[in-house]
Amino acid sequence: MKVFGDLRFNKIREIQPGTFKNHRSLISLLLNNNLLTTLKDGTFDGLNHLQNLFLYKNRIKHLDANVFRGLKRLEKLYLHNNELEQIEPETFSNLPSLDRLHLFNNRIKHIPKGSFENLPKLTRLRLDHNALVCDCQIVWLAKMLTDNTIHGSANCKYPSEMYGKSIVGMDAQDFHCSSLEIVEGPSDVQISWGGTAIFTCKVKDPSVAIFWMKDDRMLKPDNKKYKLMENGTLMIQNTIETDDGYYECMAKNSDEEVKSRPARMVVLGPEYSTQGYGAPRLVAVPSSISVAPGERQVTLRCQALGVPQPTIKWAKNGIELPSTYKHHYESDGSLTIRDIDGGDSGSYLCEAINANGRVSADANIIIKAAPIFTIQPDNVNTQIGGIARLECVAAGTPPPEISWFKNEVPVRNGGRIYIAPDGNLLEIRDAKESDSGTYVCEARNEMGMREVSALISVKNLSFKPAKLVYKPYNIEAIVGSTIEMPCKAIGDPKPGITWQKDGATMQRTGRFKISLSGNLYIYKVAPEDQGRYECTAINDHGRDTASGYLTIKNLQDPTTTGTGSITSSIDSQFIKIAFAEASEEVDRAINKTVDNIIHNKGPHNPADLFRIIRYPDAPARELARAAEVYERTLVNIRKQVEKGRMMVNSTKDFDYKEVLSPEHLELIARLSGCMTHRLSRNCTDMCFHSKYRSIDGTCNNLQHPTWGASLTGFRRVLKPIYEDGFAKPVGWDKGRKYYGYPKPSSRLVSTSLISTKKISYDPESTHMVMQWGQFLDHDLDHATPSVSSESWDGIDCKKSCDYAAPCYPMDVPPGDPRVTNRRCIDFIRSSAICGSGMTSVFFDSLQPREQINQLTSYIDASQVYGFSEELARELRDLNSDGGRLREGALFPGRKPLLPYSSNAVMDCRRNLSESTLNCFLAGDIRANEQVGLLAMHTLWMREHNRLAKELKYLNPQWDTDTLYHEARKIVGAAMQHITFKQWLPNVLGKKGMEMLGEYKGYNPNLNPSISNVFATAALRFGHTMINPVLQRLNWDFKPIREGPLPLSKAFFSPWRIVEEGGIDPLLRGLFSVAAKIKKPTENLNTELTEHLFQSAHAVALDLAAMNIHRSRDHGIPGYIEFRKFCNMTPVDSFDDLRNEITDSEVRRRLHELYGHPGNIDVFVGESPYITLVIKELARL
Repeated sequence: MKVFGDLRFNKIREIQPGTFKNHRSLISLLLNNNLLTTLKDGTFDGLNHLQNLFLYKNRIKHLDANVFRGLKRLEKLYLHNNELEQIEPETFSNLPSLDRLHLFNNRIKHIPKGSFENLPKLTRLRLDHNALVCDCQIVWLAKMLTDNTIHGSANCKYPSEMYGKSIVGMDAQDFHCSSLEIVEGPSDVQISWGGTAIFTCKVKDPSVAIFWMKDDRMLKPDNKKYKLMENGTLMIQNTIETDDGYYECMAKNSDEEVKSRPARMVVLGPEYSTQGYGAPRLVAVPSSISVAPGERQVTLRCQALGVPQPTIKWAKNGIELPSTYKHHYESDGSLTIRDIDGGDSGSYLCEAINANGRVSADANIIIKAAPIFTIQPDNVNTQIGGIARLECVAAGTPPPEISWFKNEVPVRNGGRIYIAPDGNLLEIRDAKESDSGTYVCEARNEMGMREVSALISVKNLSFKPAKLVYKPYNIEAIVGSTIEMPCKAIGDPKPGITWQKDGATMQRTGRFKISLSGNLYIYKVAPEDQGRYECTAINDHGRDTASGYLTIKNLQDPTTTGTGSITSSIDSQFIKIAFAEASEEVDRAINKTVDNIIHNKGPHNPADLFRIIRYPDAPARELARAAEVYERTLVNIRKQVEKGRMMVNSTKDFDYKEVLSPEHLELIARLSGCMTHRLSRNCTDMCFHSKYRSIDGTCNNLQHPTWGASLTGFRRVLKPIYEDGFAKPVGWDKGRKYYGYPKPSSRLVSTSLISTKKISYDPESTHMVMQWGQFLDHDLDHATPSVSSESWDGIDCKKSCDYAAPCYPMDVPPGDPRVTNRRCIDFIRSSAICGSGMTSVFFDSLQPREQINQLTSYIDASQVYGFSEELARELRDLNSDGGRLREGALFPGRKPLLPYSSNAVMDCRRNLSESTLNCFLAGDIRANEQVGLLAMHTLWMREHNRLAKELKYLNPQWDTDTLYHEARKIVGAAMQHITFKQWLPNVLGKKGMEMLGEYKGYNPNLNPSISNVFATAALRFGHTMINPVLQRLNWDFKPIREGPLPLSKAFFSPWRIVEEGGIDPLLRGLFSVAAKIKKPTENLNTELTEHLFQSAHAVALDLAAMNIHRSRDHGIPGYIEFRKFCNMTPVDSFDDLRNEITDSEVRRRLHELYGHPGNIDVFVGESPYITLVIKELARL
């Protein structure tokens, strides 16, 4: 008895009905990779036991409606990679056992309603990569995929504004389909005998069918007596007495219907009729027109007659247009529009009105636009016999025509080459080596032409081991110079490059960089750099190694420029100079910063201490440095132009694109490293990714590999409000006003409104609620700070009150209660990610400055394990096979502590007069910030090792990596459980948890990246819960001998964990002592605003002022903008805030500080926090 039928790769073009009648025992039938084009009814008759049917990679264009009828046991049906353009509603219905249906990579535009009915066991439905038209007719499918347990995927292709969007999770509003609503119904009318009556019926959705009824009976428009206009208006002509009655309009779709109020029409007899025309009638109507921007004017004709003479009104997109210079009413009622620009596009309605009725007509003005690519083709590598696909989509008005060329010769449709009817897809099947080449996609309309190219490479994939083609060699270098050691390899797959010095992994110094090709650059060479450098190229099929010796000489060569060979190949002299100067300026500022805060052994002021715990590690520093070198290069080029050293033929304002070609911009980006964060991720290791999260967050979402990953930009909830539109922070221009008032000093807001000495205890929450919030925050976000505390022009941010990037000091107001000897408190901006702010000129669109989240956005215990593979390896115990984390000192009678950070690139600066004990190493650089936080890090390191030990006992066959990742998975799950089941109910309360709702399953189309406002303001509500004293309790819950610890003494004091009882007293104090409760006049305690990182040698910092200033630095919109986002009541005055800010004195102070509610900083506002936290954590 045959149960398996394999007919693959047989070039089958047709199967006659009844072919399988004698094969009733078949369970699986493989018909994929043939040439089938049609499947007729009866094709599969007799296959009563068939469970698996494989039909993918054919050329199927048509399916008869009942072709799968009778396959009652069919479980899996694979029809992907065919040419289906439409399906019938019954084709896939009534298959009671069907579990999986794959229809992706076809050309289906419409899915009829009811197409997947009576499929009770369906769990997987794939419709992605089709040509779906996402209009109101597909809402039912989105609802089915969203509401059911089916794991489905479907993406829009049309209309253009919906391109690429997943319909899963959408509702009718996303398709611009609202529930039926008549927004303007008919009005009562009195009409002259023989006149024309007009009844209006406007609905929200213009695609809805409109019907009219008279006296509860359906009217049938005949275009003579009763005429139904395109906009739903009913026109009744040549009225007589029998037309008297009640008229109502009805809007109807497949799901519902709605009626207007009945409107009465009274027809006056002939003795009362008005002589002449009576009701208005149009004798000239407007016509739609396409016009190019820049044209002087266009006129839309509209003339009407009637008695009395009708009045003509015009509206654009439903909004009435008064007569102005721009929109001028002509004497006959026509509308002239002058100085045509893009904003004139829209629908224009002419309406003529008099006492006897009204009539209207509309037309569209379409603004022509040259083509612009919305999707560009990517380079394709494929093997002989494979399929190569290039996708190219362009927008424009009129719609551009897409043409394809290979080596300047047009590509024609036919044979192995398929070009979609709209030109958007080029597909080459059964690829040959001769198909290799450059393919150009050309988009053309009457406004212009654009083209973009991609490379197709077809080859026989014979894998090749790694082989070095450029090898390092012995080099002599002088101190302070920059050297390059070459290393380039070939192989298939492409080899990875690693470097070692003297046989060991190179220590992170911040002075070396490995280029994309593999070359090693060492900047500002020092004597300790002398040694043997070994380059290793490795891929799946082999490895190759070579080395060179670097000898350091102390003699200085006066001809050395310090720019190294990296700039020797730059074509433009001025670009070369600008880049060299930028690299030198940025590196000088960075090195000075590092030298000041790292190598300075003397006492540190509070600002230094704060910078140390936030200073980025090597990968984050490289990413931030790349953007700053790029930005500084552009600034230097502008200086060259303004000094007249470069002649630019331009009468307009300075524009980089007039000076720099795309090739120049690409070169600067490549040299600075500004392109590296946009590299694609390799997520093919499904053995790992199907079971575990990656350390850096990449590939956790296989559809969007970089969503939520470390070292990516924050997500924006609302558009930022930079003062120049894309980079300059709020308050940079001190004369600028918001809502008519200047921004108050961040420090003034803190001292006047936020700082408090009074403490009230929370009767429901312990101090652990605060501590878990901080610990969680350090798992989710860390805005990468500037890599330098000095401007590129040499201004020291610690010593100057000038605004000179990255310096953005906080002004100290007159009469400050504490700071009396300086005009400002220094503050340094967060770094921007490449492709935002000034660097966005390279990426061909102006993008507002976006900050870098150094951490993963997932609740994945990254504060325990790190956010990069390098840091994760440094934290692991690789000397044993137990999958454990490294442990530090073990004192008698105690459990192990964290390891010391002696080998880490960043060392914390504790007060050496208190203790010389080193700081601890953990997954987050801020672990040593305060001892309560350090206790949490220690606790979770121990928990991982406890789990690893238990797992090894239960699974002795597991290797060390499996033990590590399985324990890490459990730790991450435990943190998620604590966050959502224990912590959030305390923070949000019952109502907030109801708003959060239950978990509805994994949604790959929901971006988990942390929003900027959440990291900068919303989650910082926890600062208001901080108790100014950390209680430390013994096993009997009584104070330990050393007593409670004032918060100002807890900062940067890791030695207290070792010498004052370990972490247990701190943990007992956290979970048994009440947190501080936030009240209108009790926000941040003075320990945080007046004693933060207090030192005997300088002025302490102010956390509240820093929170406000950071929001301004990040361009976060104001408080009332987030009220609108959170659907709260509108606010026009401070009295409107009385429901949220109940204290009238607080409202008075707000008024005094800000002048207008719209000026309030989001951190200062009260109520949006809960909603913002809910919206953010719902994504996780």
